[in-house]
Amino acid sequence: MKKEVLKKSTLGGILWTLMIGTLSHFFYQWSGEKFFVGLLSPVNETVWEHLKLLFFPALFYMLGEKAWLEERYPGRFCENLRGLWAGLAVMPVLYYGYTLFTGKDYLWADIGIFIISVLTAFLVPYFLRNRPVGSCSLRRNLLVLMVLLILFFLVSVSFMR
Repeated sequence: MKKEVLKKSTLGGILWTLMIGTLSHFFYQWSGEKFFVGLLSPVNETVWEHLKLLFFPALFYMLGEKAWLEERYPGRFCENLRGLWAGLAVMPVLYYGYTLFTGKDYLWADIGIFIISVLTAFLVPYFLRNRPVGSCSLRRNLLVLMVLLILFFLVSVSFMR
């Protein structure tokens, strides 16, 4: 039963993040370049800003999952954050890796990288689910989360000026 619940939740997170992340690519433009929207969605075509396509939709889903599943599956949120860090790391590594060799970027490759990053973000915690609850430091992961939130907001504000 536990495996089925986590499997469905993982699939839901993947689908949610792919859908909302893809749409959020256009939110800033669609909003008429509203400041608040720019804090949560890309304001330009940099790789840094495109990390928001994964970061915010996945984080919102993971927070919802925490409220729904944390009592039954303690430590899940901490493991989810580890997965999110892995997904965020994959995106620039793959992007800069392939553009280093090709000298240019390709939309199909960028879309593929986004999909791989989302899969990484959700499958890492799914496969770590059997680890002991205390093996993940929530305090350390929340610190990383706070630093990333501050960086996303500061960089976005500088891009929107």
